[in-house]
Amino acid sequence: MGDYSASEEDPDVRYVVVHVEGQRLPFAVVRLTGEAEEAFTHDLRWDPSDLLSRVPSEPDWQARDANVGHANGFLVEMVKTIRARTYESELTDYTYYASFKKAIGVLDLTTVDRLIRRPEGEVEEEYAGHETWEPSDKLHRIDFGHDVHEEHIALSLTEAAYVKRLVDAQWDRGCSHHVVLVDGLPVAAVTRVVDDPDSELAFTGEPEPQPSRLLAQATREPRMTAVQTSMASVVETMARLTLRWRTRTRAEETAGYAVFHRLTDVLDLDSAYDVVPKLKPRHEFSVPLTSSERDDLAARLRVRNARRAVRPIGGHLYFAVFWRLRGVTNLDNAYSLVRVPADGSERWEMFLGDGRWLRTSKPRKLITLPLTRTGLDRVTRRIASAESRFFEIRDEQGHVALLRLTGSAEETAQGHGWVPSELLGRWQAEPEWVISAVKPVGTEQLTR
Repeated sequence: MGDYSASEEDPDVRYVVVHVEGQRLPFAVVRLTGEAEEAFTHDLRWDPSDLLSRVPSEPDWQARDANVGHANGFLVEMVKTIRARTYESELTDYTYYASFKKAIGVLDLTTVDRLIRRPEGEVEEEYAGHETWEPSDKLHRIDFGHDVHEEHIALSLTEAAYVKRLVDAQWDRGCSHHVVLVDGLPVAAVTRVVDDPDSELAFTGEPEPQPSRLLAQATREPRMTAVQTSMASVVETMARLTLRWRTRTRAEETAGYAVFHRLTDVLDLDSAYDVVPKLKPRHEFSVPLTSSERDDLAARLRVRNARRAVRPIGGHLYFAVFWRLRGVTNLDNAYSLVRVPADGSERWEMFLGDGRWLRTSKPRKLITLPLTRTGLDRVTRRIASAESRFFEIRDEQGHVALLRLTGSAEETAQGHGWVPSELLGRWQAEPEWVISAVKPVGTEQLTR
């Protein structure tokens, strides 16, 4: 969490944090300005309040004064945690996030710094404007404390669309947009920050725009023309340049085609609605794919289609878990099975065997595939028949133990080897424990 020690104190404002016994997250942060009392609750907004007058009659409530720095810290924690519960889902095409240069910015979406999406696992992509997305590690950097003053929050689809418009508006407002032509044929879409000639970027159809001097060159070359135009026109030109570049560069290695609903969708390969081996007349917008691109996109579409079609089984939604995205094309590649009640609660469980399910964490960074009844039966048999399985127990302080389960024999890693263990039988008595499946660990790895 960010550092709030520099937050400015207002002598006329007092903050009180209300906790409920047994709950980690505050129930409310109360702000007193003179006689006016407001509370920031799990509704994530400030409302008129009488909470402090109710504290004496609520035996489970505890109210403590806080300085503005600590109060802001609790506010950020509430926003981040509750938004994650609400908007991080295994059933949407993407989970969207906003990142902020200052952690307290999470209280005001208009201060957003970046829009990021996560399709599955730990993959991150940042919106770069002009309908394009590029690889990102911003969420990772914030989560692991590399960008210590920054924070991120999960967004609803409506909020993500709003932030996307904010990013596009920044490009549109602060930049000029040009199409460069040679002999009347578009060869590049150029964007330049107003009054900064060194900021020029040219998009020629390749995945990444490059620094450019094309606008100046166009004034000297008789065959070249640079036409200033709207951002919408530039985006359409970028799409046509993408089609041309991919058709030319993939001509000898085409292994399939991604097909799209709209022309400008081709700027984001992930927005394809299908992957086909051959084109048909109904495929109006398409780009050729290499075999690697085809396999990755086909796997992602398999996950996406399964998310849209999933139905509860006995009151739960079930998900197979995989090490790699391409593994989802074969259910025998699943290494774990998790489930969550279909009523919207967040009580995630992991399949251990013999009808036993253990408490586990939400698979927010795992690659999951929603299962049908047939798929569930297959994955259950596959996992139950595994020769050995490995698990990690963690609590709020971090790592507790590494376990190996071979049949019904349980062992825990100790020193340079494995010793008999009975930790799995204790999980119900340890409410802070979270148990997750992990990659196989050999004895040689324990000795490193």
